[in-house]
Amino acid sequence: MFKTILCAIDGSAASERLLLYVMHFGKTESAILHLVHAYQLPDHYAANEGYEQLIEAYLQVAQHVVQDARSYMREYDYDVTGEAIEGAPAEVILAEAQRVDADLIMMGMRNPADVSDLLLGSVSQRVLNNARIPVLLIP
Repeated sequence: MFKTILCAIDGSAASERLLLYVMHFGKTESAILHLVHAYQLPDHYAANEGYEQLIEAYLQVAQHVVQDARSYMREYDYDVTGEAIEGAPAEVILAEAQRVDADLIMMGMRNPADVSDLLLGSVSQRVLNNARIPVLLIP
C-alpha cells in the first residue's frame, strides 16, 4: 500500500523507538524508507563573532543524526536514504515528503499532556494539519 515512507527524526531517544516502528512497518509494506532531520540555526547570534563556526557545528551534528540512524538501520539490513535539512521542522518535513513523493509520514510526538504543545502547536500538530498524505505518530 505504501511505496515510500518519510521518517522524521530528531536524534532523541524517541527517534530510536520510532526507527524500530519504521523498520517493522517498512518491511511489512516493502516500502522505500527516507529519513529527514530538520534543524534550525540560531539566527539571533548571526551578528556575533564565531557564528560561522556555530553554523558548521550545527550542520555536523545534524548530519551525524542522520548518519547514526542510517547506520543503525543498516545493521538490520535496511538500506535507507536520508538527509539533514536546515529550516523550520514542520515545513521541512512537508516539503521533503512532497519531494520524495512519500505515501506516508512517520514521526514521533512529545507527550500530548504537555500543555505548551497544546497551546503553541507542536511540529507533529503542524504536520498533521497540513499534510496531504497520511501521518502516523509514534508516542
